[in-house]
Amino acid sequence: MSRISVRAIIALDGKYLLVRQKSSNNGAFWCLPGGGVEEGEDILSALTRELVEETGIEPIIGNLLFVHQIKDVHGYDGVGFYFQVTNGADYLHLDIAKTTHGNAELFEADYVDIQTVHVLPTFLKTKLPELSQDTIHGPTQIMLTDNEE
Repeated sequence: MSRISVRAIIALDGKYLLVRQKSSNNGAFWCLPGGGVEEGEDILSALTRELVEETGIEPIIGNLLFVHQIKDVHGYDGVGFYFQVTNGADYLHLDIAKTTHGNAELFEADYVDIQTVHVLPTFLKTKLPELSQDTIHGPTQIMLTDNEE
């Protein structure tokens, strides 16, 4: 199975907007908001669509921060594009019950300290603070990993 996904890195006051998806192990894991790119859709349109569906808020998309390739023992082969979203304060008081997809897809969405929750993939706990700094400019960092959870 091969898939292209897009994720948003939305920081505010040292915390990150994360979601607990209903489709992932009974919501046991927090992840960055976003989702799959549909056939014929470009990645920026996909990220905008996913965030509006899940949060009801139009993102201001900043830099592409990194690309992550995931291959696992179950045959999943995917590529994720991770973008900075710069209007973090707009996401502070989310009500997923008022969105088109939030209640169907999410248990909750909130700003959390990434050191206190299980975030997939694991390397995000150490890389997010560095990647989401406003001072990042220059080439995109490319992360390639195998079998990472």
